[in-house]
Formats: sequence, C-alpha cells, structure tokens
Amino acid sequence: MIELSKLQEFTPPAGWIQIQTIDAHTGGEPLRVILSGFPELKSPSILSKRKELLLNHDYLRRVLMWEPRGHMDMYGALLVEPELPSSDIGVIFMHNNGYSTGCGHAIIALVKLFIEAEVIPLSEPITQISIETPSGLITAFANIKNRSAIKIYFENVPSFVQALDAKIDVPSIGKVGYDLAYGGAFYAIVNAKDLGLKLKYEYLDEIISYGRKIKKAISKNVDCSHPLVPEMNNLYGTIFVDSSDKLECHSKNICIFADGELDRSPTGTGVSARAAVEFIRGNLKINKTINIESITGAIFTVAPKKIVSLKNKKAIISHVGGDASLTGKSTFWIDPNDPLKDGFLLKDNIRRKA
Repeated sequence: MIELSKLQEFTPPAGWIQIQTIDAHTGGEPLRVILSGFPELKSPSILSKRKELLLNHDYLRRVLMWEPRGHMDMYGALLVEPELPSSDIGVIFMHNNGYSTGCGHAIIALVKLFIEAEVIPLSEPITQISIETPSGLITAFANIKNRSAIKIYFENVPSFVQALDAKIDVPSIGKVGYDLAYGGAFYAIVNAKDLGLKLKYEYLDEIISYGRKIKKAISKNVDCSHPLVPEMNNLYGTIFVDSSDKLECHSKNICIFADGELDRSPTGTGVSARAAVEFIRGNLKINKTINIESITGAIFTVAPKKIVSLKNKKAIISHVGGDASLTGKSTFWIDPNDPLKDGFLLKDNIRRKA
C-alpha cells in the first residue's frame, strides 16, 4: 500500500537547489515570479543587476523558463532590492532568449500579486506602487475596493517614435512596411493585412515565422536608438496590427518577441509604442483612451497622458491598464545528477526557419 501522506512530507536531499515561485497570467500571458533560490545580486542598479544575472547566473533563467519546468513561451520576473529608497521593489524580466528591458503584462500581474498577498499597505481608493525596471521607474496604481484590486494600471516610461512608414526587404517575404517605436522596448509595428495575414489561431505559425524574419532583417540593417539609455538599443519584437471584431476595441495586435515567443496579452510596452505612433500621426489625443485586443481576447487600455522631451525627441507618457490572475505556487528543485537539469527547448520546424 502506497502511503500518499509521505509524498507531502518529502523534502529533497541536501545539495539540491530549491527555487520558490508564484505563477500568474495577464490575458493568458504567463508570469513566473521568483521569490527565492536565486543568489543575491550585489550590483546597485537594476540594469547592472540584470547584467550580473546574465554573466554569472544565466543557467537559472534557463532552468525556470525552459523545459521541463517551463516552455517556449514562458516568461519570468525576479524580484530584487531597488536602488532608490523611495521605490517599493525592483524587478528583472526574463524569457526564452534572455532579459527584457520592460514588460507591461508583468507589471500588471505583480501589482495583482502584491495586492492579493497584502505585502504592501492597502490604501482606498487607490494604492500606488513604485517599481524599478531596466527601462526605468514605473509607477503602478490599483483601485481598491474591499481590499481587492478592481482596476490596475501603470504610468509607463516615455514612449516615442523612431521611424514612420519605413520599409525593409525581408528574405522570403519581400518588402515590408513598418513603424519603429519604443514603449519600454523597441518594436516594429506592421499591418497584418499588408502581408496577407489575419490575427487568428490558424495563422499563428505564419505570424511567428514572419515576426522572427522581420525582426532579424530590421535588427541587421537598422540601429534602434534611445536618446538617453543605450542599453535599450535593440529591437525586441514585431507587432502585427489588424482591426478587432469587438466594437469597443480600437484594434487587435499580436506581438512576436524574444526568440519567437508569442505574447498572449496585448503587450503593455507594445501598446505604449503603438500609442506613440497613433499620437504622432494625429490619430490619438492626450487623455484619449483606446482599447487594444490580444489573440486571447484580452484587452489592455492605453492613453497618452502628457508630452515630454527626450533630448529634443517628442515622447509621451502613457497609462496602460489590464487585469491578471494568480494560478499557483511552486517549489522547483534542481537535482545535480539530472542530465537535463539546466533545461532545454524543443522548437517546432516553423520556429527553426526564421
């Protein structure tokens, strides 16, 4: 007879690494929040902590993001000490191919977690949280009622446009028109109809393939340029835009980022970049809110709130809103004798081709 109670009492042998996490999702996009098990990072700033993690402990990212503990589209956030005493927390974002500069879906999920767990003092009607990210300081807000968040949104770092109506020759696709904009990360924004694509499930393999190829072509031929922070100067993803079937939505988009990851959410930094494009084109005014839908039907709100200048480049400060849900709590183990302990990825043929 198997004594099932002993399974609940099992603890791993000495020498196994244990990593504790809480998982959540924002519009279907996963977030694995790392609570313990990573080494303490000694560097002072979030950017320097991110570099220290990359150079000295990157195998831990692979352990949690890659199979068998994660998957191709897993996303993570490591909570760290902030640099500024006025900040509440710092965070480093990670994915299948490295580390993000900014991440809106993660901010929304973190705020949900902080409110539900009551790890910060709750103030009604609004609780404010200051979060240091690699792209800069994010101020997040939660409308509180009965000690629960009924609305979550954040004030993003300045978003701006680098290029409108640019064109690039993409091997096996042809000439592709795009806008290049920054919203915490750089994105190439493409009209899906121009490529004969529809933002529907049956097109996802093509969208992933096209997204990777477009990103590769632009990254090879175009220099992304942040006027103040050179660490931001790389293309993070390709956003495909189309109309939405939902009357309340301005549009629908799918973002392909990192190494062919498909964002299930509308992409928080991505909708900020899109808001900057719409503002520069004269299609979106200050304080005007639009709704943007994702492949799962999830909706983010985004609104430009004010105009700022970044070394004479016009930028906007946007507010991005959405909702998240908590999905579980885990303790992961790393058995030193496990031949696959460092993780692996099995990519399908579509994702190998780009």
